Amino acid sequence: MFVTAGGYNLMVLKTLFKKLVPRQFPASIQNYKILSRDFGQFNSMRLKKCVDGEGNPIPWYTYPAIEYIKQLDLSDKSVFEYGSGYSTLFWSSRCKSLTSVEHDELWYRQIRDRLPGNVHYYLRQEVEDYVNIINDADEKFDVIIIDGAYRYDCAVAALAQLNSCGFIILDNSDWMTKSSQVLRSAGLIEVDMSGFGPINNYTWTTSFYFSRQVELIPVGDKQPRAGIGSSVQG
Repeated sequence: MFVTAGGYNLMVLKTLFKKLVPRQFPASIQNYKILSRDFGQFNSMRLKKCVDGEGNPIPWYTYPAIEYIKQLDLSDKSVFEYGSGYSTLFWSSRCKSLTSVEHDELWYRQIRDRLPGNVHYYLRQEVEDYVNIINDADEKFDVIIIDGAYRYDCAVAALAQLNSCGFIILDNSDWMTKSSQVLRSAGLIEVDMSGFGPINNYTWTTSFYFSRQVELIPVGDKQPRAGIGSSVQG
């Protein structure tokens, strides 16, 4: 006697399920869980905030770029950031000092009271003031991030203020091809990291532009580390 459910033979249902559902379906579900839960993309979309799987602030870069940055020991680095936000919180916990400039006053007011003491945070609403504030510093920077307004002009200004052993990050470089060309043409080594990231339902590119004397130290005793969702343990 066959067990039935709703009048259907369960063995027949099982056979139909195997035929209709591809073998790859469970693997696809696992991939979805890694992206939505472990990376935290689902929660970032729901909240419309740049957070990881544990609710910690992260930059609005692609996940491959974020994972790469997490591997580096930047504790003795000075960082400059065009465009502020959750990235400012992320970077401030990883570097020696951070200078960040924002052009949106409302957003500036939301972020400023959350920042630690190693951050110098500025509001500059005029184009020239925003772009050229990087020149007011008494030092050159080890890392410069271009992820705000006026990115082409910021890319030009950033080149003169980059430490000879440093690197520049340009987000949305697939949209900002002229800005990317400026940095690449200056002799920097371009490394593009495309993929999904927080909040967005599409892929994009975050690019790194390394000086040829760049100094990169890993956080731990090995690199690369096993990333989120890796089958490698430890």
